[in-house]
Amino acid sequence: MKKLVYLLPLLVVFACQSPQRSDNFKAPYYDLKGYIDAQIISLSRTKPLVRKDVIVNEENETLITQKIDWSKELELFAQADINKPAFTQSYFVDTLSTHTISYRLRQGENLPVQYMEVITDEQGKLEKVKATLLDKNYLFESERILTLESKNGRLAAYQIEGFQQLFIGEPKPFKVMAIVQ
Repeated sequence: MKKLVYLLPLLVVFACQSPQRSDNFKAPYYDLKGYIDAQIISLSRTKPLVRKDVIVNEENETLITQKIDWSKELELFAQADINKPAFTQSYFVDTLSTHTISYRLRQGENLPVQYMEVITDEQGKLEKVKATLLDKNYLFESERILTLESKNGRLAAYQIEGFQQLFIGEPKPFKVMAIVQ
């Protein structure tokens, strides 16, 4: 019985973990999460100066700092990852030019990322990503438009704008703009 008491917490921990991608999974879409993870490591190490403007309900606040938790700051961009095995047939892929690809959610699919456009340079390094995320249920609705710009493979600027609306209220618009020095 004592062994069961010791094993139970381990079973709970392993049962609650989300499944990982298998090593032989070939990502069908641009690896935004991989890019974001690499930027989190790099920016946490270099601690660049960042100017961040936040506008909520027409109230503006500006912050200039080097103290940023990049994991939290870029979390929404990491959540825009569409490279999951269950999503491989969920998006239409359109090649708009040699360096621009878009991903549109197929009709009937119920995923937060509705649209994503990825622009790369001649070397295949990311220049810009724009994504639209939509969450809607009977309690609230939220739309976010994410834009990320990169120079020479390094994060240069990002923006998140959109609104949140509870079922019994007015939409609350917001906008976050940041420039990384």
